[in-house]
Amino acid sequence: MYLVITILKYYSFRWNVWDVGNYSNKLYNISQGRFYSSYLGSHNWADHFTPSMSPLAILYLWIPSTHWVTLAKTIAFLSVPPLIFQICRESFQEKEQAWIVTFILGAAWMLFYAPALNSYYYEFQPSALAPPFILYAFLCFQRKQWFVFWIVMIVLLGFKEHLGAVWIGFGCYMVLTTPFKKTGFFLIVAGIIAIYLIMFQVMPFFRNYEASWSMVIGPFQDIQAKLIYLFKILIPFAFLPVIHWRFGIMAGPAIGVNLISANTGMYSTSYHYDDMSATLLILTMILILSSKNNMFEPWKKRKDRQWLIVVWGVCILSLLPSSPMRELYAAIPKQSHWDYRNELLKFDQFSQGESIAVQTALGAHFNRTGIMAVTDDISGNCAPMRHDLKVKKPKYLVFANKLNHYLINDLEQCLKRMNLSNDFEKLTEYKHLQIYKLIYSKK
Repeated sequence: MYLVITILKYYSFRWNVWDVGNYSNKLYNISQGRFYSSYLGSHNWADHFTPSMSPLAILYLWIPSTHWVTLAKTIAFLSVPPLIFQICRESFQEKEQAWIVTFILGAAWMLFYAPALNSYYYEFQPSALAPPFILYAFLCFQRKQWFVFWIVMIVLLGFKEHLGAVWIGFGCYMVLTTPFKKTGFFLIVAGIIAIYLIMFQVMPFFRNYEASWSMVIGPFQDIQAKLIYLFKILIPFAFLPVIHWRFGIMAGPAIGVNLISANTGMYSTSYHYDDMSATLLILTMILILSSKNNMFEPWKKRKDRQWLIVVWGVCILSLLPSSPMRELYAAIPKQSHWDYRNELLKFDQFSQGESIAVQTALGAHFNRTGIMAVTDDISGNCAPMRHDLKVKKPKYLVFANKLNHYLINDLEQCLKRMNLSNDFEKLTEYKHLQIYKLIYSKK
């Protein structure tokens, strides 16, 4: 079902330039020998540090398709429950307990836990590939497979600039609960250094030391919303990661990354920002439950406390995310989507080798280097986003007036201006798309 959802979202134009189209474009460009984002007009690592995503570019040499990034995310998401089972099997003495905890946490991951499921529903981010690597790294630690452990931990750093928080979290856990305290201290220090170097040295270098457009810091901003965020991510686990903080500390740095941000989306549980913290909280729960065999006995004996279970259940129900079936139904393409798709294929063949600018809802359907997103100015005029002014103006501007128009505040006004412009002519052979060609360009 999850694979079907991600494929149908493509054909119903639910994937946008930000972020599926942008990352697919980066991988396509890598397959052509360039570490470059056409939409941002900059190096791949200018906005996010993502070298571990790069091997997916090999698939673009075979078939250039945006499906690769969304399928990779889906496979990563679906691989979490089997890894949960492997960790449970090696953490619990009784197989029955391992199966029960696997079932509960696996169901939470795939059906009930909003931070995890909403991260999957949202657009692609390289950090969405990290959950199975996080769990496998811990599995290697359990098995004392140190060489593989370090390889996986290094790979994790390349899924995004803040993945050093996993190093710090693992390090805190080792220092507080295991004999491997030296290794733990090393992970803490190395994780802090890695985050600093990547965010404040490597990424600025690749954006020519311009101000960051993706890193907004505000640790003391919107405190009330951040407390609500903490409640949302912890109440499904009955605050056990806080009560048993020696285990819960593993997820602390990852959660802290979201809390120090001034971007409200990062502490809302509605986007992709919890893929790392949700994974670590799941791992924390395995450790807590495997170390406390009689944890729930006091609750069985004390009847006066059982009303808290009712309150907890109500909270869980109130925070349930959209079900996969509902997402599947919403992703089914309509006839208008197929009409758009057919004309896009026709235009893509017609305009091969030319530079184009597209409405953001259309960007995921193109695989080419010469492409930009369309935005509008305060006067309502539409124009391509040209971060790099050395890049020539696009020959074609492509719109679909019935689709999402993120970055264009008033699409109707934008199209009116385009129709009145002396610089563009509308291509009348397209009945569903609105495509404009620069008048002075030659074809």
